[in-house]
Amino acid sequence: MNPFGRMANASREAGPKEKDDGSGGSSGVRLPDAAMADLSVAHGGMAVPGELRVEVMLASFAFPQFTLQPLSFTLRSGEVLAILGPNASGKSTLLGLLSGILPPLSGQVRLDGREMSGLDLRRRAQRVAVVQQESPLLFPVLVADYVLQGRHPHLRPLQLETEADYDAVARALEATSAAHLRHRWMQGLSGGEKQRVILARALAQQPEVLLLDEPTLHLDIGAQVDLLRLVRSLAARENYAVAVVTHELNLAAEFADRILLMHRGRMVRLGPPAEVFERELLEEVFETELDVLVHPATGRPRVVLRSEEITDEGGGKTPLS
Repeated sequence: MNPFGRMANASREAGPKEKDDGSGGSSGVRLPDAAMADLSVAHGGMAVPGELRVEVMLASFAFPQFTLQPLSFTLRSGEVLAILGPNASGKSTLLGLLSGILPPLSGQVRLDGREMSGLDLRRRAQRVAVVQQESPLLFPVLVADYVLQGRHPHLRPLQLETEADYDAVARALEATSAAHLRHRWMQGLSGGEKQRVILARALAQQPEVLLLDEPTLHLDIGAQVDLLRLVRSLAARENYAVAVVTHELNLAAEFADRILLMHRGRMVRLGPPAEVFERELLEEVFETELDVLVHPATGRPRVVLRSEEITDEGGGKTPLS
């Protein structure tokens, strides 16, 4: 019998999931040095960060053509941290350090007080889930089977999946509003549906830390909002510590508790969106003329292109906003 047939009746009130207890040079831009920036508490109605999960302490990394300068910050449960910056600023490299995929050249990255590099791959995968920027499909696979891959860190070699694994998959699909897709082929999903399923696979790992690398890439604005709203809700409801790499400044301002702004391998500002989104700072980092407004309903910052004037058909000047 197909073990996934029972998922249709999986209860939304399933009990709480159990967790494994776990045993360079100057950038050339005149910006404030935030290598040892203090933490800021969530604001504006967002969830208040709780237990400390990840500590980055003067961690750095170097490729032949790029150096991530030492930086320090923390990530707490229930918090959404957005990592922003232009291309080649070090965002994905930083995510590699947070996930343990890249060992620090100097400094440390700790998970609940233990050095990340000291955890074996299986134990680390039980506690940290990564949603990659691209997740290519090498062969046809059903959604339920794809999400089941998230249970591999909890299985011993050659061990078959148990009812607990199928329950975890069912809960992950429910949590991402993707249960109705469980019998669909991954290759036939829309971009938004696929991203929800990829997120469900990460949740099936039952992690404590959730890392997302440009999860809204290639999605339309509606799907982007839906996905980030879901991530925000999961952080609050399930107490995940979440870090999201994104280029979407306004969505980051709307859904993140804190912003970590990067430029040329350095962390240049860390804090709530209102503290990070300063016009002069953003213009230097992104090298374009910008304006920062305040949303009248939420009070959160909004970034727009600097208004210009264009000549209308009558020869007059019209503000372009």
